[in-house]
Amino acid sequence: MIRTLVVRLGALGDAVLTLPALAHLLARGDTVTVLGLPASWAFLPRRDRLRIEDADGPRSRGLFSGAASDATSGFDRAVVMLGNVSVADALTRAGIATTHVSPIKPGEAGEHAALRLLRGVGGTSVDAEAVRALIAPDPGGEEYDLVLHPGSGGKHKRWPADRFAALARRFRSPLILLGPAEEELTPVFDGLNVAQAWPMRQVVSLLAKAHAFVGNDSGVSHLASWLCPTLALFGPTDPKVWAPAGPRGNLLVAPEGDLSRLTVDDVAGRLA
Repeated sequence: MIRTLVVRLGALGDAVLTLPALAHLLARGDTVTVLGLPASWAFLPRRDRLRIEDADGPRSRGLFSGAASDATSGFDRAVVMLGNVSVADALTRAGIATTHVSPIKPGEAGEHAALRLLRGVGGTSVDAEAVRALIAPDPGGEEYDLVLHPGSGGKHKRWPADRFAALARRFRSPLILLGPAEEELTPVFDGLNVAQAWPMRQVVSLLAKAHAFVGNDSGVSHLASWLCPTLALFGPTDPKVWAPAGPRGNLLVAPEGDLSRLTVDDVAGRLA
C-alpha cells in the first residue's frame, strides 16, 4: 500500500476542489494524509485511509521554510499543491518521490482548478460517485425547499444580502446558512430561519436533503454542488476556472461581473 502525503493549504473551497484528486488517489489504493488546515476539511467523515494533519502542527515545523521536517517520515510519495516549490524541494531532499502541482491563482485563466489538481495526481476524469461517497452525508436531518448561503470569502463576490432575504421570502421553507464570520449579516434576515455557525458535518447533512441551494462563489457552494441542486451566483471571478465542480451545480453569471445587477427575479427565474 502506497502512503501518500498531499500538501494542500487553503479554505473550504480549496479543499472541495481537491476532492476529485483525493478520490482518484484512494481509488487506486493509496493511504492518504492531507497536510492542511483542519477547519477546511471538517466536512469530511473520519476514514481509515484518509486523515487530515494540521499544517501548523509540530510535525510540519520547518517544512514551509524549505527545511526538513518530521512531516516527511512514513511516506512513499508526496503531492504538493502549492504555488511555490520550496516545500516540494524539501520533500525531495528528504528522499520522497514528490510531484509539484501548482494550483491556479485567482485571476489566472485556463482549465478548471479541480481538473488541474486531478491531472496532477494522474487522473483524467472526475468520478462523481466516488467524490460523493468521500463526502458521505450522514442520514437524517430536516428538509428545506431552499437553503441560501449569502456569505463568501470576499465581499466583492457577494450578491446583496437583502436580495437573498427577499428571495427566501418567496419560498415556503427557506433556511439561511451563515458562517461564524458572517454575524454582521444576521439582522438582514430578521424573521427568517437562520442557521449560524453549524458544524460542517451538520451542514453536509443539511445540503444533502435540500431541495435547492443558492449561494455566491464560496466554499459552501462548491460543497453543495456535490449534494443538491445548486445555483451559484458569479460576479468578478472566472467560472471557467472556479465554477463548482459537482454535477449538480449550475451558474448564473452577473452582467459584466457586477453582482448588483442581478435582480431577485433573475435568480428566482432560474429556480422555477
